[in-house]
Amino acid sequence: MSDKASDQLIKFLSKKGDYYVELAQQHLHDNEPEKAKELLESAVSFYTKAGLKDKIEETRKRIEAISKK
Repeated sequence: MSDKASDQLIKFLSKKGDYYVELAQQHLHDNEPEKAKELLESAVSFYTKAGLKDKIEETRKRIEAISKK
C-alpha cells in the first residue's frame, strides 16, 4: 500500500472511531449505557486498526467509567 493510501486509511479509521465516540456520548446522554459501551468498543477497534494508541487508551478509560456505573 502506498504511503498516501496508508495515510488515507489511518485518517478514515480515526474519523470513524471519532464518530462512534460521539455517537456513544449521545447514547449516554439518552441513558443507554450498554449501547454507548458497544459503540466505544467499536471505536477502540477502529483506533487499533489505525494504530492510534492515545485514542485507544482514552476510549478504554471511558468504557471502564461506564462499567463502574
